[in-house]
Amino acid sequence: MKPTPVIIISGFLGSGKTTLLLELIKDLNARNLKPAILMNELGKADVDGSILAESAQGLPVEKRFDGCICCSKKSEISGALQSLLDLAPDVILVELTGVANPEEVVDAMAEPELIDKVMLHNIVTVVDAEHVLEYNSIFSADKQLVYTLRRQLEVADVILVNKQDLVPYPHLSKVHHLIKKYNDTAQIFNTTLGKFNHEAVIGALRPLHHQAKTTVRFNIVSAHSHTHHPHHGSASSSRSEQPGHASFSRIQTIMIPISRQTALSLPRLTKWLKTTGQHVLRAKGYVALKGSSTPSLIQFSGKQLRSESTAYTGAYYLVMIGYELDERALLQEWQANVIA
Repeated sequence: MKPTPVIIISGFLGSGKTTLLLELIKDLNARNLKPAILMNELGKADVDGSILAESAQGLPVEKRFDGCICCSKKSEISGALQSLLDLAPDVILVELTGVANPEEVVDAMAEPELIDKVMLHNIVTVVDAEHVLEYNSIFSADKQLVYTLRRQLEVADVILVNKQDLVPYPHLSKVHHLIKKYNDTAQIFNTTLGKFNHEAVIGALRPLHHQAKTTVRFNIVSAHSHTHHPHHGSASSSRSEQPGHASFSRIQTIMIPISRQTALSLPRLTKWLKTTGQHVLRAKGYVALKGSSTPSLIQFSGKQLRSESTAYTGAYYLVMIGYELDERALLQEWQANVIA
C-alpha cells in the first residue's frame, strides 16, 4: 500500500499559514483529492480551527492546543496522524504553530508505527514579506527562536513570500536575498493572501484509493502543557540536524475572555493593538463590534487589523500572542483603553 503524502505548512506568527491552508483545501477538493488536517494552536483557544470549520465543513481535523506540536511526545503526533490515516485521506496537511520547527515533525514521522504509512511530500514555509527582515534584531536575545525561524527557511521545499502587496520591490528583493542566504534550492513564490500556482505543492498528488477503517468525521482536541525540553535529531531523518533546542522559549499567549454583552469599538481596538509595542506579535479572536449584528473575527498581525462578519456561535475572546508579555499590564491596558 502506498504511503500517504504529508505536506507541512510552516512559518512565523501571522505570516498567512491558515489562509494558505484554505487555498490548498479548495484546490485539492477541485482535483477530487481528499485532504485531512492536523492543526496546532498556541494557547487554549481554537481560532484557526473555527475559521477552518466555517470554510471547509466536513473535513477530518485533528487539533492540538496550548503549546507547540513538536514539543509533544512523538507518540502524540503519531497518534494524531494515525487517527487521520484511518479515514484514508489522499494527503495530510499539517499546519504548525508559528514557532515550531518543521523538521521535528519529520522526525516524528520516522517512528516505527508510521514510517511505512506516511511520506514527506513537501515542506512549505510562509514568510511575512513586510516583517521578516526585522526578526533577527527583534529576537536577537532568544537564540532558540532565531534558530527555529532560520530552520523554517532552511528545510523548506517551497517558500511563499506572502503579503507582497504591502512592500515595495526593493524591500521584496532584500527578502529574497535573505531567503537564498539560508536556502538556495527552494522554489520561491511571491504571494498575496496565499494565492499562487499550487502545482509546485500538490501537482503530483493522485488519489490513493485506500480503504477507510472508519467513516466518522471528527475533531479531536488534546491539550498539553508546554515544557522547554531539548529535541534531539534522529538518524532516520536526513533533515534532522538541529542542536538541543526547544522550538520556542519566551513566546506566550494570553486569552482575554469577552462578555457577549460587550460591544467593542473597532477604532479603539485597532488603536490599542497598534500601540501595544513590538512585544505583541499577533492577536486573533471573536468579538462583538458596535454597529454589527453578527460576531466578528478579528485578526491582527504586522500592525494590520482585519475584521470580518462570521456565523460563529461560541464564547467571545481575544488571544494575544507575543514575546515576553506582561500579562497584568496588558489586561490593565485592555480595561482602560478598550473596555472603559
